[in-house]
Amino acid sequence: MKNHEYRNGRLIQTNKKFSTLTKKQKDWIQQALKERYIKTMKYPDVKLKPNKRDQILGEVYDMIEKKEIWIPFGEVKKYYYSKISSFIRSHRKQHENLNQ
Repeated sequence: MKNHEYRNGRLIQTNKKFSTLTKKQKDWIQQALKERYIKTMKYPDVKLKPNKRDQILGEVYDMIEKKEIWIPFGEVKKYYYSKISSFIRSHRKQHENLNQ
């Protein structure tokens, strides 16, 4: 039980990985991150500044906690930063389809 602790009367696994979440939870988190990132973008090919990216991450992590999904902040952050380039690509494709 070295990787578990009690928080708010619940036993929490402190070394939980993003991959151990259910598909529904992963999809919800991914969609929330993507929507906020794309909504904040002003130009289709430009990454957001670090403070904007961190603000989005904080907002989504607060939403995750409200839904009582336990996942360490570092795991969500790692997943988020790995997906930023795909968010930009999908936004660029949407932008190109609108202009055609």
